[in-house]
Amino acid sequence: MSEVIQAIFVRETQIRNSPKPHVVYKIEVHAAVRNWTVWKRYSEFYRLDGQLHSIFPKHPPPTPLPPKRYFPSTFSNPNRIEDRRRGLEDYLRAILSNRDDRWRLTDVWKDFLAIPTGRPLDTTAAYYTSESWLDDYSSMQNTARDIRALINKKSTHLARNEISASHNCTMQAKKLLMTLSSRLSNLEGGLVGLANHGSADFEGGMSEGELRRRQDMLTTLKDERDALMKLATTGRQQDQDLLYKQQQQNVTTNSKQLNGTNSNNNNNNNSSSNSSSDDYGFPSIQQQKQELLKRGGTISSGRRAFGAAALEKQKQQQIQETEATRGLDNEGLLTFQNQIMSDQDQQVQQFGAILARQKQLGIAIGHELETQNQVLDELDNDVDRTQTKLKFTNKKLQKIK
Repeated sequence: MSEVIQAIFVRETQIRNSPKPHVVYKIEVHAAVRNWTVWKRYSEFYRLDGQLHSIFPKHPPPTPLPPKRYFPSTFSNPNRIEDRRRGLEDYLRAILSNRDDRWRLTDVWKDFLAIPTGRPLDTTAAYYTSESWLDDYSSMQNTARDIRALINKKSTHLARNEISASHNCTMQAKKLLMTLSSRLSNLEGGLVGLANHGSADFEGGMSEGELRRRQDMLTTLKDERDALMKLATTGRQQDQDLLYKQQQQNVTTNSKQLNGTNSNNNNNNNSSSNSSSDDYGFPSIQQQKQELLKRGGTISSGRRAFGAAALEKQKQQQIQETEATRGLDNEGLLTFQNQIMSDQDQQVQQFGAILARQKQLGIAIGHELETQNQVLDELDNDVDRTQTKLKFTNKKLQKIK
């Protein structure tokens, strides 16, 4: 069963210089569940109109096609290009919205819009032209650059201990990688189609040199895709290990400074210290802990267990430490907790998007079922009418006999 088209738009135009300067029109096809685009020249519209006239000579399309212009040509005038674009959009919309569907049921109409008939949408790769293939390749190159930029931003955020922003960059890079992989398979299939069947620019098929050049381009893009996938999957763990080592070094440096401060205080018999530190910890809190531990150690009677209780509590906290939280101070733990909550929020949002998509698919399936039920009802009515006519005809035959 072919795809049910709901809307058609011709919103953009492009001027291309190969094989010679010409204008192409971007046709946006909106179906019940999925959308796609095709690029067509005016000559292809003209060929479609001629084929429809030849199939139905007494029933031309409801809206005439914009006429050709030789002197002056449409190519040199942007206003004429815009007028032709509107006329072509009206031409396609008139065929789509007309109650008579004889034009929409033809193979030339379905081939013109690349409507999938009982096959996946990916097979539209066979409808590539030489220029659209190159345009899609350039677009995928830009996507690969965007992925590499996201991976670099992720490393920058990790170096600044911005874990949530780093996670967002990783998720965006992985989504773009999935899109790039699917489009690469389409591009490869389109190249096979161009090589075997030709296109508007290569009537007898693509030349061997051009085919080899484009295969090399595809291979280069695939290698880039594989390298980016490795960076996206393994780079995160390496960066986290590096960040953990840096935090361990900071904690070690901080403890050494505190020990040096305490030794200076013991030598000078000072009861308090006003020193400060620029590391991750809080110096005043650390000094209070050291003072409490020292007081607890000087009492020989053992009646006051404040210092020992603090040591026992500290040991219990050390036992509960994990690889993810070891080496983090209060500020780091707060950041880590916020990152976990942010990850959970993002997972909930992704789950919500999946549910919304499933809802859209369910609604589309419901509409399709309603249409099929209407068709079945009409078929039942036709069968009933046919049975009535058969009974009436049989009675007449019996009277004749």
